[in-house]
Amino acid sequence: MRNLIFCLGFFFFALSANAQVVINEEPSVANLMNVFKSNNQQNSIIRAWRIQIITTTNRREMDSANRKFDRLYPHIDYKWQHNPPYYQVRVGAYEKKEDLMAFLMQIKQDFPSATPIQDDIKKTELLDF
Repeated sequence: MRNLIFCLGFFFFALSANAQVVINEEPSVANLMNVFKSNNQQNSIIRAWRIQIITTTNRREMDSANRKFDRLYPHIDYKWQHNPPYYQVRVGAYEKKEDLMAFLMQIKQDFPSATPIQDDIKKTELLDF
């Protein structure tokens, strides 16, 4: 019984004790982290993911896909670009590929050729989407 009381007392004492960790950081590491933070804040564009719903050489086909997408998903922005000879329609802005997979499966019902692609995306687009 005496041992049990001693163990319980020690256990409650250990729970109530505040552990403190002190990190001694080298000045060169701190400077490097400050440079990293500064560069990251200045760069407004990152390499991230979009879903490309169509790639075609036919401008009318691209316009038709834009209208269909706008009708089906009015709350999601899309962008098109012309990289001769192809017209490409891209939607969404995702930091990680895993984040777009659920929407990709949904959108493939309406646009079977939809594929994930990497793109240069403004950080503000990631926050808005």
